[in-house]
Amino acid sequence: MSYLTEQHEQLASTQQSSFMQWFGGLPFDRKIAAIGVTSAVGITCAAVAWTGESSNRIYFCIRTPQNEFRCVDNHNCPYRMTVWHWQQWKKDGMPTTIVPNEGISPKGLVKASNPLKPLWALGAFVGFASAGWMLRHLQSDERKLANFQTVAEKRDVAKAELKAQSELMDDYREVVVKQVELQADLDLVANDRTVDIQKAEILGETEIKITQMEAKDAVFEAETAGMTEQQKQEYVNFLKSQKTPYLQGSQTLQGTIDPRDKVEGEGDKGAIVEGEPQQIEPTQDKPPDSPSPTLEPLNRILAAKRSTLIVGGTGAGKSVTESYMLTKFNERFQGASVWAIAQKNDSFCGLDKKGRVLLFDPLEPQLAMAAIDQVYNIYDQRRRVPEHRRHEFDNQPVRLILADWHSQYETVKDEQWFQPYLKKISTIITVGRELNVCLIIDTQSFNLAALGIGDSNIRKNLYIIAQGNYNVEPDGTVNDSYGVLYNLITNAKIVEDAALRLQLKERFNELKPQSKQLGQPLIFISVDPMQLDILPDITSYKPGQKPAITLDTVSPEYLNNLRKEWMTNKLFLE
Repeated sequence: MSYLTEQHEQLASTQQSSFMQWFGGLPFDRKIAAIGVTSAVGITCAAVAWTGESSNRIYFCIRTPQNEFRCVDNHNCPYRMTVWHWQQWKKDGMPTTIVPNEGISPKGLVKASNPLKPLWALGAFVGFASAGWMLRHLQSDERKLANFQTVAEKRDVAKAELKAQSELMDDYREVVVKQVELQADLDLVANDRTVDIQKAEILGETEIKITQMEAKDAVFEAETAGMTEQQKQEYVNFLKSQKTPYLQGSQTLQGTIDPRDKVEGEGDKGAIVEGEPQQIEPTQDKPPDSPSPTLEPLNRILAAKRSTLIVGGTGAGKSVTESYMLTKFNERFQGASVWAIAQKNDSFCGLDKKGRVLLFDPLEPQLAMAAIDQVYNIYDQRRRVPEHRRHEFDNQPVRLILADWHSQYETVKDEQWFQPYLKKISTIITVGRELNVCLIIDTQSFNLAALGIGDSNIRKNLYIIAQGNYNVEPDGTVNDSYGVLYNLITNAKIVEDAALRLQLKERFNELKPQSKQLGQPLIFISVDPMQLDILPDITSYKPGQKPAITLDTVSPEYLNNLRKEWMTNKLFLE
């Protein structure tokens, strides 16, 4: 062993005998043999020392008055004593009634049967002491060895744990790498399919335009058959001078209904007389309209890191507004990641082609919740990033669209497995804004309790967009969704200022007839300052809702008749 000081080494050497040093150097089996031999010697000597007598004895008897000899006591033990005590008794005056027991031996003397009994006892002591000494030394060595073995075992266990952790890390790394590779392959396939679809759309549009041009050329050739080149040129100039019956370029619907452009009394504009060809002067297009002030708050919401609640009844135009916001959002942020959970297979501006629209099935609702898991996992990864690096997420927004959320929540609100998803949604609304991870909730109710978000204070973390509209479907169904909008703007929890609620109420009563007449929805936006206005026509951002607008003042039939009359008159004059 290593000694702490020289004094420690000196004391240890003085307390250690040469015999024990020799014994300590023996192998374990020889130590056990030595202990066994010394123990056997001790036991043998003890056994020999236990037997026989170590001194001579004189047995005697007592003569009674009846002249009888009594040689044993009441316990039937013979009277005896050592020779020395017998001689001392004689010197001190032994009674005459004491006589040797000659029945045992002459003069009652019995020689010692084990005169070396003390030596045998000493041998037993030495044997037992040596065996105990060696055994204690062996136990001390074993205790020291046990400490080292314990350390060695702990070391081996630690090495095994480290090796197991290393193997687990390797396995986890392989799984993560495979997941990343799989996601990359899926994104690559999705991008390839998107590119192929876009190419097919472009080629299809190109072929359609080419076919339309060829058809127009064929119609023009048929219409100008038999005309000279000069007559064809005059016909072309005539067609160019006519007003188009459709809105084009910078034309607006407001510009076509300008009251200053009407015929008043006997002004300088004459009425068109049937049968007489008239020259219609071409009009110059107005400059493009400035951006609508109603869309400015919507555009501000796009850049804000806050979840948005879009509220409106059936037919209020929520999906159109959502499509407009999503289109502008994708134009502004090229690195955005957007998912959607919906009741209907809407395109969501191309998200369906990327496989990021999950249909909510009431029979298997848990499948659609994978989108919430995906967005929450991104949030969980970002919240672990140090604060000084979170600015990297400014141009990498993540959004989750919950379309028709009220009906989805009503379907699964009582399911036990759904409760963790409510906590995830609440966490994203309250904390996700700092990490640019937000929700867009499309619903028919602004009651947060009915959306599964019980704390009304969460409403302060949401932008609220509410719409109301009036329209009649082709089957005659009337959709009047102004009620939801009216209830929202008059709710003290939404609009806390009573004076502002009164202003919004008056504004609502003022704009509602105009909204009905124009067929455009009313929209309320909670961005400061709160705004209630008529939403401009943004149906072009919703696939399948871009109808051609035909003007009542000039129809295609009228132009066709006018062209035929001009050709007839031209041929007649020639």
